[in-house]
Amino acid sequence: YMLPTIQIKDNFLDEKEFKILTNNIDKITYAPMTNPDNYGFRHHFEISPKNAWFFTKIKKQFFPEVNLKVTESSYHLRHNTKKVLSHYDEADYNFILYLVGEELVYNGTGFYYKNKLNTYLGFVENRALFFDGKNNIHTDLQALGESSPRYSINIFYETF
Repeated sequence: YMLPTIQIKDNFLDEKEFKILTNNIDKITYAPMTNPDNYGFRHHFEISPKNAWFFTKIKKQFFPEVNLKVTESSYHLRHNTKKVLSHYDEADYNFILYLVGEELVYNGTGFYYKNKLNTYLGFVENRALFFDGKNNIHTDLQALGESSPRYSINIFYETF
């Protein structure tokens, strides 16, 4: 079973679910990312009985026929105005949920085709992206234009 390369779902969560994930976003303790080029801060979290609903919802929406294992999940705060950071992920798949930030194209994520940046997915609160991070070169777009700090949830998955 082949998963689509890039999937997008606007209004991924209902209003109540979205509030659960954003209510205390500015009270969470974020640590600088270990790679100094990432210009971001993370707060790692694990699957628990309190948040299992969220992981179930992701699976139902994006990969109902495939079993994937979560390898890392975190809240992410980023405002990279310095340089484009195109990269592949080590994990097979990446889920990003845009939470809080200005709804601007350059607050979003860009994807490359034949080594050229050709797809811009703007930041919209409650927009979810699910993509093959190992085979898609991608980047945040913040260094390319008007942007603001943005909060997201990033979850990495491996096939098993």
